[in-house]
Amino acid sequence: MALQKNKISFNAIELSVLWSRLISLVDEAGTTLQRTAFSSVTRESADFAVVLMDTRGQSLAQSSVSVPSFLGVMPFLVKALIKDFFPLKEWKPGDVVITNDPWLCAGHKPDIGIVTPIFRKNKLIGFIGCIAHSPDIGGTLWGAGAKDYYEEGLYIPPMKLFSEGKRNETIFSLIASNVRASRQTMGDILAQVAANDQGIRSLHRMLDENSIDTIDELGKQIIQASEKAMRDAILKAPDGVYTAEYEADGDGLKEPVKFVCTLTIRKDEIEVDYTGTSPAHSLAINAVLNYVFAYTAYPIKCVFSPEVPNNEGSFRPIKVWAPVGSLLNAQKPSPLGARNVTGNLLHGPVMKALAQAVPDQVQADCGAAVWVMVLSGKRADGSEFVEYLFLAGGYGGRKGMAGAPTLCYPTNVANVPIEVFENDAPVLVTEKSLLKGSGGKGKYPGGEGQRFSYRNIGNTPIQISNVTEKINHQAYGLLGGESGKSGKVFVKMANGKKRHTPPKGHDKLLPGEELVMELPGGGGYGQAK
Repeated sequence: MALQKNKISFNAIELSVLWSRLISLVDEAGTTLQRTAFSSVTRESADFAVVLMDTRGQSLAQSSVSVPSFLGVMPFLVKALIKDFFPLKEWKPGDVVITNDPWLCAGHKPDIGIVTPIFRKNKLIGFIGCIAHSPDIGGTLWGAGAKDYYEEGLYIPPMKLFSEGKRNETIFSLIASNVRASRQTMGDILAQVAANDQGIRSLHRMLDENSIDTIDELGKQIIQASEKAMRDAILKAPDGVYTAEYEADGDGLKEPVKFVCTLTIRKDEIEVDYTGTSPAHSLAINAVLNYVFAYTAYPIKCVFSPEVPNNEGSFRPIKVWAPVGSLLNAQKPSPLGARNVTGNLLHGPVMKALAQAVPDQVQADCGAAVWVMVLSGKRADGSEFVEYLFLAGGYGGRKGMAGAPTLCYPTNVANVPIEVFENDAPVLVTEKSLLKGSGGKGKYPGGEGQRFSYRNIGNTPIQISNVTEKINHQAYGLLGGESGKSGKVFVKMANGKKRHTPPKGHDKLLPGEELVMELPGGGGYGQAK
């Protein structure tokens, strides 16, 4: 498709083709990251995103294989960098900025943001950013066990990792000296830099082929198209104020949590207010507001405009608020490590509220937030390892479709293949099977959970960090559908007896011991016949 040189306005066909090209180029960058990453959490589980932004930090396109929430937080980061740290005139070709500031980036320290400016003919035309979950960031082993923010590892304020192409060796040395399995962490950071570079090269090819020198005007039209589609969809819903309460495990022992969601539909906009939600928790399951926005806006987009690719325009009609100091707007020194379990639950109250307005468009509750298990220790040869497991319960049923078994929502991180898991750590997987009957009954039943267990076959203890959910609660059904079954987690000792392990927290898996996880089923939708 040949375009007029330096064209600044595009018809519908041109816009569609160029928009697809933008998505393709961030997908290429994402593939680069996956294929060059050292850790399984990035390489296998795809806990990352690559986002292309204009000169104002507005998102234009996100890699297809990526965590949806990162689209919501990456623009927050770039806008903050421009406003408070690096004004537009201070960016130079070859610069690369790094930070893991939870309130600027993705809500907890293990998620590292890498931002690279894009120059064309010596003019800044945009940014490309990549967020990926680092295998380790020091401190206590990643999870919910830290007592405060400072125990959660190394804090990296916004600073230049590369300055006009020159490595900042001080930062590289500082990070490598403070993390477990530093080869994995540093390799992943360089893979993020390479992913951004690949995205920039692909963008320049697209601009060359179409005789375009800037992306701001193209981005403006893409954002406007997405915003219009979202607003048109919201307009079809009835105006009103819809409230929902939702309870969750908290620590799974003595300190549960409650979400209170007041969702207001007013013409073509939606406001969500979490006033009444539990205060910040003693465990590291607290979330910051930018992350809460992302995981509130995403299920709303899924309900109203699922087919339109994610970008800034999709989220402009949505406003989100939570009280300062609450579970959903935590401040220092509240610990944040396992904020993912809280973010992953927000679709529950949001869908419950929207069911009162658009019952045909929502889904029942999903079986837990994604369960996360982190393992750390030494192999037989003395080398260190940090290994992640992401496990899903059953998907919630929705009109016209039963819930799928063992499917994540709203995150879409993948499981690590058993062969990779067993190769990277001294473990043997003893079972991976569906839990028959665990999904809630309904016209469209909830998906089944799974049983997953592994044994320590090494000669030394393995440090483990458990992050589970719906041990004490169940995924709710909608419109007559039944709730799914709750989950279980325990350790089977070498003598065959069971022992307790924290639902959220740290433990040691001794040689010969086996961790057994039974993940909950999803809720059913509609009355079963």
